[in-house]
Parts: sequence; structure tokens; C-alpha cells
Amino acid sequence: MLPRHGARSLALAAGAGLTFGAWMALADATLFSTIVPQVQRDMVAEAGPLARIAWFARGALIDELQLRLVALTGITWSVMALTGRRGPAVHWLAILLTAFVAYPLVARGYFTGLEWSALTVIRELSLHGAAGVLWGWLCWRHGWLAGLTGHIAAHASLQPLLSMG
Repeated sequence: MLPRHGARSLALAAGAGLTFGAWMALADATLFSTIVPQVQRDMVAEAGPLARIAWFARGALIDELQLRLVALTGITWSVMALTGRRGPAVHWLAILLTAFVAYPLVARGYFTGLEWSALTVIRELSLHGAAGVLWGWLCWRHGWLAGLTGHIAAHASLQPLLSMG
């Protein structure tokens, strides 16, 4: 759970999160501007960046408890128990299953509210799916706290940038 390389792991996670949050804002302002979910537009219109950061920090904590601490760990151990294998391939499989299967199950309320199209699928894979892979990698290589740090840091850059659009 704790950062494997101390402050270096947390700094890496914060930098990765800030960068990924900026990518998300840029992608939504350009590539995906026509399909940004209405719930996101409403939230940006109704709440300031600091309020949204606080709200999403709580959500990030819940996500990281459910998805990385419970799901990622459980999937990793299950794959190891079923296959008798250990190593990077097991961890990558668990990271991918958590990002692309467990997350949609946990966030099904969000997903049911989307207007689905091919572009929506690409958006969800390249933003939320890729974020899940990044948080999973941070958790695996740098500890759960690093994954949480990256996730919260993403919202620290994303939310103010969304207000600019």
C-alpha cells in the first residue's frame, strides 16, 4: 500500500496524474467535444473547480479502494491461483481486467447515462480505460497510495482546465 520508493513514487504518481488530467481536458475540448456527457457539462456549469476537485477526490478514494485494493488484488491472486503463474503478465492481465471490466461494472450508473456511439466508445477507452491502466500500473509498481495520488492529481489538473472550455 505504501509508496515503494517513498517520495519518488508519490512525485511520479502526481506528475503522471497531472499530465493525464491535462490530456483528458485537451481531448474533451478537441477530439471529443461533440460527445462530452451532459452530466459533465452540468457539473462544470454548476460547481467551481475546487468543489469539483473535492468531490472527485472522494470518488477517487472510493474507486481506488474498490478497483485497485479489492478488484486488482483479487484478480491478481485469482489468476495466480488458477494458473500457478506469477510475474508481469499476471499483473498486466489483472490491470487490464480491472480497467476494462471491473470499472464499467462499478461505474454502470455513469455508463447507462451516456449516449453511445463509436466515438463514445473511443472516448471511454482512451480516457477512463487508459486512466484505469495508469492507476493500476502505479498501484502495482509504486504502491496503492501512488495510484490514489495519481488519480487525485488527475482531477487537480482536469477540473480547472474543464472550466476554461
